[in-house]
Amino acid sequence: METQAIVELFPLFSVANPETLEWILSVVDEENYGQYEEIIKENDWGKAVYFIVSGWVKIRSRYNHQETVLEILGKGDFFGEMEVLDESLKGIDVIALSDVQLLSISAQRFLQMLFKDPQVHHKMLQLSVKRFRHLYRRFQLHQQTPKIKLIKTLIKLAEAYGKLSEEGAEILQIPAQDLADIADISLDDCQQIMTQLQHQGCLESDHSRQILLLTNLKQLNHFAKQI
Repeated sequence: METQAIVELFPLFSVANPETLEWILSVVDEENYGQYEEIIKENDWGKAVYFIVSGWVKIRSRYNHQETVLEILGKGDFFGEMEVLDESLKGIDVIALSDVQLLSISAQRFLQMLFKDPQVHHKMLQLSVKRFRHLYRRFQLHQQTPKIKLIKTLIKLAEAYGKLSEEGAEILQIPAQDLADIADISLDDCQQIMTQLQHQGCLESDHSRQILLLTNLKQLNHFAKQI
């Protein structure tokens, strides 16, 4: 990747000085994964930080033979940084939801980067606070109806990772159980609400491209406030 491309794609690097950017490009590795391929196994956390160039991934918890999706991330986001800075997670892995292209930087070099460039270090702190704020907002939704939870989850995915077109905002057609997990609702509720929203003209599914099209974000935001 060119320096301009990495700056435009990843907010963390938008404040890096030119020397840091050149150094980053010299030490990152490119990795590619197919749909449903395991990216990080339970015991691999803390070895590197991963930046999503394209595609979608899910962070999954596996405990007592049960699987729960904790988060879904897309293009321009990153993961693995907390485990480099703190102890590794247990019982959690990362799976590709689509074909995925990543840039990875080893734990040692990631820490070097933070010490090398104070602006990047500061930006890292800002992004960490933003993530905790997002988790707090998800916690606040706990008492809301399933429809509000699902609609706000779809809006968040569209705003964070969606591709805008004339028809609306395109996101990955995420498996229903995974979508239900991150919205904290049942699979039945998820399927019923998705069907409802399609009948109301807010969603369209393109199965051939594995795309979910949010055709009316304005209406979805209205529903989220009025329910």
